Amino acid sequence: MLARAKSSTPGYLLCALFGAAFWQPAAAQTSEANLQLAPFTAPITPPGQSWSRGLSTSLHLDAETLGVVGGRGKRQAVSVAAFQAALTLDTSQAGWWRGGQFDFMLMGLRSNGNLETVTDTVQLPSNLWAPNFLRLYQLSYRQQFGPGFLQGGIMDVNNTFDTTEVAGHLHNASFGIAPTLTSNADIATFPNPGLGLMGGLDLGKGWSAQAGVWQGDPPGMTGALHRGALWIAEADRSWGGDEHVQGTLKLGAWHLQQNEDAYGADSGGLYAVNEWRWKKASRHEWAAFLQGGWSPAASNPVRGYIGAGVRIQGLNAARPADVLTIGMAQARLQALPSETVIEAVYSLQLAPHFYVQPDIQHIQNPGGESGHQWVAGLRVHVEH
Repeated sequence: MLARAKSSTPGYLLCALFGAAFWQPAAAQTSEANLQLAPFTAPITPPGQSWSRGLSTSLHLDAETLGVVGGRGKRQAVSVAAFQAALTLDTSQAGWWRGGQFDFMLMGLRSNGNLETVTDTVQLPSNLWAPNFLRLYQLSYRQQFGPGFLQGGIMDVNNTFDTTEVAGHLHNASFGIAPTLTSNADIATFPNPGLGLMGGLDLGKGWSAQAGVWQGDPPGMTGALHRGALWIAEADRSWGGDEHVQGTLKLGAWHLQQNEDAYGADSGGLYAVNEWRWKKASRHEWAAFLQGGWSPAASNPVRGYIGAGVRIQGLNAARPADVLTIGMAQARLQALPSETVIEAVYSLQLAPHFYVQPDIQHIQNPGGESGHQWVAGLRVHVEH
């Protein structure tokens, strides 16, 4: 990376919104409980198994094989196996104190083949792939205070910020968190969480705000803030009811502050997410999303990003849990042609807690090089 200059910490981001073959986070619960989202394709996983005294657990197993089947790229199959285990303790249900929640999870993964070198893409075709690891992925405490909350510990930024639930089944990593964040800054997200502190506030009438700070260079997991810090803030607006089109708009800003020039330059940017959900008289459940990111610093390899897509559940009346999702994403690269991805994935529920997801992607100008490639894959997900 190019040499970077230091700048002052943008603490105002935090203050402004506060004042106003293993494992992924399962603490949060989606409002669409009937829609199963495989781990790593979205920060929100299905509710876990509830036990007595406020204790719940979640177990997930994923296996995937994919590879380039046409155009540029190596004809080499890449496989991934991951297993996750999570535990949540609600202090109210445990009979202790109100509004508290402890989250603990382990995560590990074993991969065969290097997807980065096989595809040579900026927008990685799999959000499940990573080098082998086994680590504590989350250890955090959350306390609710009326309309607000505070949460701290080892956490994933993308568990809360820049999330796009409608894109949850798409496999390409750019649909999970904008590459203007992941390609331009070392942030605490999959596969490396980090130490962080965040808070949020329900402002009423569909408005809410949240902000946080995470350590820079999270793989070290030592010396929090010693090698810089990521400051991030987001304002959300939701509208609609059960009988109408429901929508959500998220607007966020972030800044990565480096403490030493040797660690690279400071970076920052903006992002936005817009989601809609509605139900047809035919009982088809439709949803759509539009997302984008902007990070214009000259040292950043990805200056801009835009993604969009649609999700349809219930195309086959005999298989109401099946989901078809189609998405398009474009990463605008520094001094290179933009890389564009078109993806289609179909999620089939073959049995309770057992899902299969065939996936096909067309990538134009992979890595900013002229040409194209086709990537095909198959993912299996088992949960309990």
